[in-house]
Amino acid sequence: MSVWSAPAGRARAQGYDAAFAAVAPSLRAADLAFANVEIPFGRPEWVRSGRTREFWQDPEVAAALAKAGIAVVSLANNHTMDCGVRGLELTLEACRRAKLVTAGAGPNLSAAREPAQLVVANQRVVLLAYAATHGDAAGPGKPGVAPLDAALVREDVSRWRPHADLLIVSAHWGSMYVDYPPPRVLELADAIESAGADVILGHHPHVTQGFRRRGRTLTLFSLGETLFNSRSGDFHAPPGGRAAPRGGVFTVIVSDEPGLDYEPLWLDEDGFPAPADAERAERQRQRLLQISDGLDEAARRFHRESAPQLLGYELQQLGHYVRQGRLDKIARLLGTLRPRHARLLWHALTRSTKPDRGAWAGTPDSR
Repeated sequence: MSVWSAPAGRARAQGYDAAFAAVAPSLRAADLAFANVEIPFGRPEWVRSGRTREFWQDPEVAAALAKAGIAVVSLANNHTMDCGVRGLELTLEACRRAKLVTAGAGPNLSAAREPAQLVVANQRVVLLAYAATHGDAAGPGKPGVAPLDAALVREDVSRWRPHADLLIVSAHWGSMYVDYPPPRVLELADAIESAGADVILGHHPHVTQGFRRRGRTLTLFSLGETLFNSRSGDFHAPPGGRAAPRGGVFTVIVSDEPGLDYEPLWLDEDGFPAPADAERAERQRQRLLQISDGLDEAARRFHRESAPQLLGYELQQLGHYVRQGRLDKIARLLGTLRPRHARLLWHALTRSTKPDRGAWAGTPDSR
């Protein structure tokens, strides 16, 4: 599952265990439960310049995660370093105290690349974690997260494959609030699958995306959100407001007959998960199957359907920061632009001038 941050006011009042009450039974029933922890443990005064002031959370959340049944967490994401080195150190320490095994971040690149290693049901499990990130990658003498670089991931998978009965790769990648992964993510998935991973757990888009099985590898492109502080952030963009309430718990079945189970959840106005009612759960399952069936055309559908939505979201962010005079945020947003975004911008502009009534076809709850 993926955890953004616990809504502080309600969680402090009710206790952090309450935030995970709806998912704890499923997590405890699993042989091994995983979560991506998106926000560092820290203090408000630690948040770095240019980062969102609310992106920190109490270290007590770590103990609540462990009590809910989580055993291993990825810290490889684009927010782990929002509270700087102190935040990373506190996050690692809080996880250690809670007996959560971590992967994907550390005081240097070598440490960040070290996997989580566990023995589960007499099986050796190795979990590697990486993130597509701008400026927060760990280096030889630099704290940070393990960068999601295809050559580096292949090297690590090759190194650890002989030591694992089950090898999992956690990948923080993709574009927010859209159904289909972009071409660069599809290329990375191809590389990790061919390297020999058994399971790839994707996150970052904040919505569930499709899954596929190729050879020995099951790839989940986005786990969506299981806990999401809907009141955090600089502003509330319509794409996130429409999409964030969908979440779920995925259960990967590893056996001679592998399988996948999905428990749909609905996030309330505070971002707390609750079981989806029967009608909503069926819509979420059908949506997941529909977009999984469409993965063969994911690159085309990403440019056709997602580019206009992403352009609108980015322009809304930019306009908000301009009105606020947040030069630090403007610089950070513009600093994420890469040459590959030129094609995305072109598709977005051409699609926005040629509306396609079929571009958003799907179930009523699909966006």
